Amino acid sequence: MTIRVNDVIRILEDEGLSYTIINYPEKNKKSIDIIVEFKRSSQEKKKLVVKTSSDKIGKDEITDLKNFSSLTQSIPLIITDETEEDIAIEKDKVIGLSLFGFERLLKGDKIFVYRTRGGMFVRIRPEVLRQKMREMNYSMGDVAKMLGVSRKTIYDYENGDSDVSIEIAEKLIDIFGSEIIGDVCETYQADGKVSVDKDHKVINILESKGFKVATLKFTAVDIIASNNSKKLIITIESRNPENSIKKIQEASKIAEEFNLNMIVISKSSSRAKELEKDGFKVYLDQNLDELKYEISGD
Repeated sequence: MTIRVNDVIRILEDEGLSYTIINYPEKNKKSIDIIVEFKRSSQEKKKLVVKTSSDKIGKDEITDLKNFSSLTQSIPLIITDETEEDIAIEKDKVIGLSLFGFERLLKGDKIFVYRTRGGMFVRIRPEVLRQKMREMNYSMGDVAKMLGVSRKTIYDYENGDSDVSIEIAEKLIDIFGSEIIGDVCETYQADGKVSVDKDHKVINILESKGFKVATLKFTAVDIIASNNSKKLIITIESRNPENSIKKIQEASKIAEEFNLNMIVISKSSSRAKELEKDGFKVYLDQNLDELKYEISGD
């Protein structure tokens, strides 16, 4: 089955969910297709950052998804035909679902099993495991013996460092109840790691001011940065004027979705003035030292 953005949009509209389509770049690889506001039961609203893929998704696109999601506290998600209806896949810590699985997710159903090259796994809820062990007065050694694993393995389970096989999951349910098992999407936690390509002077400026910085290759945003009090995105104007307009417009949509400060870096003073008239915060590439005052709040 070939998965298209329109297939995902149809599901979102059937569920009455708000979404934003990111149309940049139009012809090359793209890491973000759709941003969705999403809420499960009594949980707070979350943003899903969705990449659709019929072909094998590249490592760089997944890295983009992880970088962006890590600094915006959103959930990266791939919609792919690489997996079965109700089984997720995991690609470098990012979850992938079929269209059917995505629809189930939006309806509030839980996805328990995911597949990697290493086999089939089930995500457990470490906080529930710790609580149940205390309530039932079980030591790590007790649980290790019941499961037929080492104490170190139980330690990893308790700290969320390891998921379990289907066989171990069934044993855990028998011992502690079904609440021990976690939804693969609901329990997603960014690992906090981001990657940076330090080709641009602005990255050094941001890092010198205490920002955690990540670079993006396949969307309208080139740099995303975050510290304790401020999050911002930076879009570097491209050489092609028509392409540049599209890029800035799409970056603006991303900024609005996540309530991010947006900065455009321009090489042309005349073009910078036009963008400023349109309400964008613009810095000339040759005057980037001025950005230090902006991000310091001075």
